[in-house]
Amino acid sequence: MSTTLRDPTFRAYNPDQATTYAAVRGSYPSVLYDVILSHHFSTGGSANLLLDVGCGPGNVMRDLSPMFEHAIGLNPGAEMIVAAKGMGGRTKGGGEVRFEVSGAEEISRVEGLEEKSVDMLIGAMA
Repeated sequence: MSTTLRDPTFRAYNPDQATTYAAVRGSYPSVLYDVILSHHFSTGGSANLLLDVGCGPGNVMRDLSPMFEHAIGLNPGAEMIVAAKGMGGRTKGGGEVRFEVSGAEEISRVEGLEEKSVDMLIGAMA
């Protein structure tokens, strides 16, 4: 019996694999985002900083970032971040979404990410 090794964190993806993943992964229905954002804002949530842990190629980040002033996408796979940066993303004020290589366990090392600064944390499609 042969065993196929899998990379559940996508750390070992090459550029072609990351680009293919981004193209076929898709996103969630807009009605789901509407429900999440409505709850967030109706319960006093702010729209300063959106943080996506395990953002992959940034599909969900691109869907939600236009509602926030700043957005940071983190992923442990370097090629996923390359793919995310290649597709870009804009925030509410027109700024670029920031994508960085980082695992969730390393979040305290992300430059400029201060304690209690995150308004919404997402871990979609993970």
